Amino acid sequence: MLDRPANDPLPETKRKLVDAGVDLMRSRGFNATTVDDICASARVTKGGFFHYFKSKEDLAAAALSRFHELRAKESADAPFRRLADPLDRIFGRLDFAKESFGGSKGLTRGCLVGMFAQELSFTNPALRSVCQDRFARIAKDFENDLAEAKALHGPRAGFDPKSVATLYVSIVQGSLLLAKASESNRVLVENIEQFRAYIQTLFGQKRAKVSARSAVTAR
Repeated sequence: MLDRPANDPLPETKRKLVDAGVDLMRSRGFNATTVDDICASARVTKGGFFHYFKSKEDLAAAALSRFHELRAKESADAPFRRLADPLDRIFGRLDFAKESFGGSKGLTRGCLVGMFAQELSFTNPALRSVCQDRFARIAKDFENDLAEAKALHGPRAGFDPKSVATLYVSIVQGSLLLAKASESNRVLVENIEQFRAYIQTLFGQKRAKVSARSAVTAR
């Protein structure tokens, strides 16, 4: 379960429903989760549910925003954000991505944004649009570090930071699906390490020194 902020602005009953929606839909998906399931998990009556939400779709939109916001806060507070060198931050971000989804010893429950994109893209345009927006935000955040690192370490490098950031999102999302299918995070860890090696090649001879420094700093 994602950590809840100490100053959470949601009313207690609504928060319980949204958190239950996140947990259940992340585990089962949207279609396999019922309003009754959510109410039972949150220990809230159906009347309480419909006081805050018009439908399961309405709650799903709130759960999607909740999941993304809590993940974004975890990322914003992560140690790699405090690293001065943008290339250090890039490699630190990859370490954070692995560990935040369980690392090599855990088993990811997946990303709610990715699950909804898979399940609802053709049936719920509104939620599909929200998923696209969340993916774009994640990519843009990574793109900023990539662009800064390129300017500092490889101004003549031929890669496009936006395209590499989109590749990162694709690799993580695809790896989460494969990890769930295989019931092992090994593929997630290995794919992120392959992506790390790819990033290193983009920055040429600087890669060994920076990667080693990043690994030490992230501990």
